[in-house]
Amino acid sequence: MEKLIKSWENLPLPPEELEKRKEKLQKIFEELLTTLGFDWKNDPNMEETPKRMAKMILELTEGNFTPMPPITTFDITKMDNEEGNIPVFVGPIEIKSLCSHHFLPIIGFVYFEYIPTSKVLGLSKIPRIIKWLARRPMIQELFTKQIIKTFKQLLPDLKGVAVYVKAKHMCMTVRGVNESNAYMVTEAFDGVYKEREDLRANFLRKIKD
Repeated sequence: MEKLIKSWENLPLPPEELEKRKEKLQKIFEELLTTLGFDWKNDPNMEETPKRMAKMILELTEGNFTPMPPITTFDITKMDNEEGNIPVFVGPIEIKSLCSHHFLPIIGFVYFEYIPTSKVLGLSKIPRIIKWLARRPMIQELFTKQIIKTFKQLLPDLKGVAVYVKAKHMCMTVRGVNESNAYMVTEAFDGVYKEREDLRANFLRKIKD
């Protein structure tokens, strides 16, 4: 996440390569539990734990080795003689990710809005793309920017994009400062949202409603 990439350039891992990684991760987690002093081989509650941990890590980082979900766009110029300049708002979109610093979970919500010009995205594709972008170790500030960058690449002629992310970081709630009630909030605006305060205010009002 720390490098803003062209998200759809990710190539899927062949099944055999994915299985190799899972097996290697399992051995790493076996060593981890042994190093921590757990007799996991003889504990019926832990004997499958290395396998479960390997599967979990691959699930939470699959955005790094799977292609972006397929998208559907619709040409709105064929439906209306006027430009499609009505804001499209979607949220809250639930995300689950990992913190790049501690590899502990991040759980939160994304609110997204864009103003199309000639094409719109299929509605269900918006949360699918955002959830996929979240499935990799992240810094929330850069994740917020990555959402904007990705949708600008998908719809190059859109007029503007607004993103608001509110999430709890387990690296802060279960360790360190142990602050379980604090959220991190990031927001980013592009295009006409940068220029017009009324659009930003209207977007933020929808989040609070």
